[in-house]
Amino acid sequence: MMSAENNPFRRTPVALRPCPEPIGRKEHSLWLGSCFTENLGPWLSSLGYPVLANPFGVIFHPLIMGKLLFSVLSEIQSYNFCKEGVWLNFLLGSHFAAPSEEMLNEQIHQASSACRQQLESADWLVLTFGTGFLYRHETLGTVGKCHKLPAREFEKSLSSIEEIASSWKSWILQLRENNPSLRILLSLSPVRHSRDGLEENALSKSILRLAIEEIRTSLPSAYYFPAWEIMNDELRDYRFYEKDLVHPSEDAVDYLRQQFEQRFLRAEDEKARRLAEEIQMMEKHRPMASWSPEAERWKAKLEEKKAAFVGLSEPQK
Repeated sequence: MMSAENNPFRRTPVALRPCPEPIGRKEHSLWLGSCFTENLGPWLSSLGYPVLANPFGVIFHPLIMGKLLFSVLSEIQSYNFCKEGVWLNFLLGSHFAAPSEEMLNEQIHQASSACRQQLESADWLVLTFGTGFLYRHETLGTVGKCHKLPAREFEKSLSSIEEIASSWKSWILQLRENNPSLRILLSLSPVRHSRDGLEENALSKSILRLAIEEIRTSLPSAYYFPAWEIMNDELRDYRFYEKDLVHPSEDAVDYLRQQFEQRFLRAEDEKARRLAEEIQMMEKHRPMASWSPEAERWKAKLEEKKAAFVGLSEPQK
């Protein structure tokens, strides 16, 4: 694990300003967005935080996130279609696939219900924008996924700063009518969309970053985690990318988690986070002989740590 204080490489560190409203261990959060969301959301869940990450799967475009969040179930299901005997949905990824439309509708219903239930009690809504490029189907309008259908069926366009920012400012105000204390955390995915072309990707990310800043500065309790800046300015070396040279490597993700923890997680909960990590590590290294004295000692120690974790009480807000 790389140390955030003593990194073994030359770097230009991104200044970290602690969030004035850090995330508490018992605060509920809903995470929506690109695949980078799945690097942080499930990790936070593994530390004992009540997180629901990407119930609709990976979503790259901010307007599609809003469409899924605010559309009624029947509207989402109206994007269903059948391809070679498999039922899919133009708003959702291939994770949502079934041999019949009824089964697909049930998958969508479960995801939508989980999302709405989490949002009702959410202290945080965390959004990671991935791309500004939007696809419009010739008959259905804007879609989230093209599912490898012929390009002639879609029109590609680049959303504007105003379109993204005004939509999300309006949506956040709507959410706060029912949940006034809802806080917003925004980030720009550090994953480059190289298939669009690097020049096009730079333009897309620039639009998203400016839209995020407009949202952040226009609303109270809206914050930004500089994942894009950390990846591209502080970790600016291909050592910190996967073999595809696009996605952050395991070391890079680990470093981004450290930076997120320093800035957005409450310091008072650090003991609980470290204990959760110790429990996970122990569970990954079970004794081979389950009947041995070693296994009995391991089990007793594990139960002791679990009891200590459950017993940790969160300080009052």
